[in-house]
Amino acid sequence: MNTHGLFILKNYKKRKKIENDVLKIYRKVSPSHRNLIDSKSKTQFFNQRSNLFKTLGLPLSFFKNKKILEIGGGTGEKALFYAFYGAQVTIVEPNEKSCIIAKKIFSQTKLAKKLTVINKSLFDIDISIIKKFDMISAEGVLHHTFHPTENLEFILKNMVSNQIILIAIGESHGMLKRELQKMAVKQLAEDDPELIFHFVKELFPQHLLRATKHDLRNVESVIYDNYINPQDESSNLRDICNAFFKNKISYLSSYPKLDLFYITNPWNHERKNQFNYKFYQSYYKFLEKIWMTSGEEKIFHDLSDFDIQKISKRIDKDSKKLLQLKEKIKAKNFSKNDLKIIKKGYMGVGLHYFLGIKDNNDVKEFINCLKHYKKTEF
Repeated sequence: MNTHGLFILKNYKKRKKIENDVLKIYRKVSPSHRNLIDSKSKTQFFNQRSNLFKTLGLPLSFFKNKKILEIGGGTGEKALFYAFYGAQVTIVEPNEKSCIIAKKIFSQTKLAKKLTVINKSLFDIDISIIKKFDMISAEGVLHHTFHPTENLEFILKNMVSNQIILIAIGESHGMLKRELQKMAVKQLAEDDPELIFHFVKELFPQHLLRATKHDLRNVESVIYDNYINPQDESSNLRDICNAFFKNKISYLSSYPKLDLFYITNPWNHERKNQFNYKFYQSYYKFLEKIWMTSGEEKIFHDLSDFDIQKISKRIDKDSKKLLQLKEKIKAKNFSKNDLKIIKKGYMGVGLHYFLGIKDNNDVKEFINCLKHYKKTEF
């Protein structure tokens, strides 16, 4: 039996049960659907996507004539962005209702021929199709699956040389505030959807306002996705990075920026004597606390402009409070007043974006090619 077959058989019943539980929720309300109802909202969405790729250093002109496989493509808005810039896009999406919406969105444009829809799960497709694409994308989908890091490895393992991979995956520190919100709501409302809506609106109105305004989703979609969805399993950064190393994915960029992870690989014990190992380990523990406690973009993009000692005191204090709150919520021994620390501002970093390339022996040359694209664009 091949590795694909072995992977599918491993925990198959559990994997499919979780997938079906998630689909029951997403068939009611699709979490990915954006309200692109007018030119203003479309412009906002396209600007957000453009800024993301600018941050990642991938010029929009790169997508021209590329074949892109989007895993968990949802209702097709991101696929529309790729197609607009010249890509041929195939989405793999198990939710048949989302597939219908994606086709409808494309049918209202001149880009309908640039979309192919496969109404299946990642675990049900012929994985060899991955080899046919220039770029694989999996944004915001893996942390809703059983053992997301294993599923990430499954994708990376089946890639071929020079393919680009873009993932956005929930990281355990960056997602902690959201996890605590969900835990608190569940303790108060159990599994009653009406009570969940009531408590989310009462306790976390600022988060709802920011999410709907920034993500162009309605309140119902945000609540179903963040609070009712039965499967949210974050990965820790070490496992994500090790999956890249193990499967020969060369790092290109990330958001938040994590360049030093790939220069130092601080979890590789074989490299202990090559640099100040303890310093880099402590540095990344420090970064994880920043993602956990703040999520303020300037801080996690560039630490060089900040007073590290001053920030350390604050984030040590805040991270301790968050971990204490987690224990209180677990024990059902919390008050609404205790939730102040997870009510305001950013809900941590949330999703981490990684851009990489498989088995490319000359990454510098590839990056130089990207610079050539940039001259005509950004």
